[in-house]
Amino acid sequence: MKGFIRIALLICAILPIGLIAQPEYHVEGKVYTSLEKALSEPDSVFRLKLRRKGYEAFPLELFKFKNLKELDLGNNKISSLPSNIGELENLEILNLERNKFTSVGKEIGTLRRIRYLDFGMNSIQALPHEMGNLINLEFLQIWGNEITALPRSMEKLENLKWLDMRTIILTTSEREELQEMFPQTEILLSPDCNCGK
Repeated sequence: MKGFIRIALLICAILPIGLIAQPEYHVEGKVYTSLEKALSEPDSVFRLKLRRKGYEAFPLELFKFKNLKELDLGNNKISSLPSNIGELENLEILNLERNKFTSVGKEIGTLRRIRYLDFGMNSIQALPHEMGNLINLEFLQIWGNEITALPRSMEKLENLKWLDMRTIILTTSEREELQEMFPQTEILLSPDCNCGK
């Protein structure tokens, strides 16, 4: 029955996605969609889109792109970030939606320039305290995960404009706590289901 409720909530939450004005956030420059092509001119790579490539691990070749600002690894099978992810020091946009993450390691806090972070549709149960280090973060998508609370350290994210937590089942008090943590943030939540949580 619990699986049925999650599927029903997911369907109800996904259907109106096109009706919600989601922020578009990109950097200027050519978009590379082939790792091989990008590796042939690493200093020219600012935007890299490697969706649906079947990656089971974060490609370590990405560390050759010192100018990389936008990285899209959505729809792969990645389950963790390398401990040295902070070496991508110019990274502003990171899309890891629809992968195999069940947790996010503390290394996420080393991405100091991140402005847009998408972990939507994974199976993440909690975010680390180090999320509070992402002081430039403006857009955070964590919808479709199993998160029920955010670390209090995230209260420091004064630039956070948009937080998407649709399909995550929250109690009324958890919803109120979110509003208190992020009074200036637009928070997207699915309708309260009164599911007996």
